[in-house]
Amino acid sequence: MAARLIPDECRVFVGIGAPCSAAMLARRSHAANIDMIFESGVMGADPPRLPLSTGSPSVAAGALMVGSMLDVFATLQRGEIDIGLLSGAQVDRLGNLNSTVIGDPSAPKLRLPGSGGAHDIAALARDVLILMPHEPRRFVNQVDFVTSPGHVAGRSEATGLGNGPKAVATDRALFGFPDGEMTLVGHYADIEEDAAVEHVGWPVRKADRVDLIDPPSAAIATAFRSFSGDTT
Repeated sequence: MAARLIPDECRVFVGIGAPCSAAMLARRSHAANIDMIFESGVMGADPPRLPLSTGSPSVAAGALMVGSMLDVFATLQRGEIDIGLLSGAQVDRLGNLNSTVIGDPSAPKLRLPGSGGAHDIAALARDVLILMPHEPRRFVNQVDFVTSPGHVAGRSEATGLGNGPKAVATDRALFGFPDGEMTLVGHYADIEEDAAVEHVGWPVRKADRVDLIDPPSAAIATAFRSFSGDTT
């Protein structure tokens, strides 16, 4: 679903994991001319397989340019990134993401990897697409720590760039932010509407029209397996 939301001929700042899967699938299906950018300094990336990190050798394979972190973040700060692809440990109703700590930040239960470039991507990319497993621990009314800002007060005034989160794609549903709050806009055909909002830590708004999302075609499934190693 996230891949479908990526138009051709745009610049995409890619996070590792599911965000990278979405960008690679888009490139191999309908968006062959997207410019995939990784925070390690790679622009125009076309990795042959899913990288384990932004520094994996596969990120540089076939790239148009291998530069520095300064190069890619300067591009971001100039407002030249169309889409940021992100994930995290928690997301809340405003699209804030947490990838820093679970629990009280002063005495956390679990420390996570932290921001990396995620905060900059969330604040400066024109639109942000979030990919999230549909699990209760992920969807919380308020994140334990705001690593990457969503639709928070003063956001646009602070940066002058970026529209904030545009959508959250899960393995059950698609959520949008028509007025700054996460809203159900679609769910997969084999998922009931009630199940599409299950495991979310607040009463989820529903759009006036909630679409049924078609499953991926056989060709899309084959394209995904070609780089992911998934044989299921």
